[in-house]
Amino acid sequence: MVKKLKVFKIRFPVVNKIGQLLIPHFRLLRHVRKGDKLVVESERGLELVEFLGSSYEHCPNDPVATFVRKASFRDRERFRRHQNRAKILLKELGSAALEYGMNLKPLAVYIPLDNQRIFFYYSAPQRVDFRKFIRDMSKKYRKRIEMRQVGVRDAVQIKGGIGVCGQEVCCKVFMEKFESVGLHFIQEQNLPNSPSKFTGICGRLKCCMAFEKGNYIEKKLLPPINSEIGLLENKETAQVLEIDPLRKLIVLKIGETTKEFPISYITPQNFEKIVKAYDCVGCQCPPSPLFGQVKEETDETALLSDIFSTKRFF
Repeated sequence: MVKKLKVFKIRFPVVNKIGQLLIPHFRLLRHVRKGDKLVVESERGLELVEFLGSSYEHCPNDPVATFVRKASFRDRERFRRHQNRAKILLKELGSAALEYGMNLKPLAVYIPLDNQRIFFYYSAPQRVDFRKFIRDMSKKYRKRIEMRQVGVRDAVQIKGGIGVCGQEVCCKVFMEKFESVGLHFIQEQNLPNSPSKFTGICGRLKCCMAFEKGNYIEKKLLPPINSEIGLLENKETAQVLEIDPLRKLIVLKIGETTKEFPISYITPQNFEKIVKAYDCVGCQCPPSPLFGQVKEETDETALLSDIFSTKRFF
């Protein structure tokens, strides 16, 4: 049986994205606890991030940051000063963008610990030409300014908000990536065919619908609705009217009679094992320059290669 690999998770400031940490040796985290601040090196430069802890995964993603040290008091103070400065820059850059006639919505400004660049996050309905804006602002602030356009879901992840459930949006609290959510989820989960009822504050279908996907796997393996099946017990033909995986029930129409039966009434033996393994069909870890193939044993003393991922994360 393939063992899982131990990975370490961190949360990046401003964008609130959760990524995987690359460390030269596991012993460097002996005195690090959940919630501690770490200094890491990422595509944005030196950053102060929050350590979320470790987890075990079959197919971990490539690390997006390299461990440098545990944050000191000086690091935390520098980060606080940069955050205060970023709030002022957000207002100034937002006002300047209006003067340049740029149709965009400013979201956040981020200054890394090394203070080498200024990141300006914004959302816009279409592509924005900001070449003159960057040239003038770089001269004014004597820093390299990078414009980062994000989508509506990333914008909510940055700004936060309260969902219709009354809780803070999931993307800012714990989600590591955005799952693809389609209209077929509504039909699979026996919900009313009204997409507007299942739209989040970002204007897209709610991410929590993807959380329920695993509860409806049985529906994919069973005969489709309105199809006819043959029953071995009484040699009759029945029509499938409804499948409720949560209650483990199926509604059949036999002749003129409509009855509810447990799903096990029409399924073979060991069907639960088939359902459990369904999601793993064709799910093989892609070769990674960082981890290679998934190994039989987890060697926590092994050194990880510090090859850095070029994939866009922020």
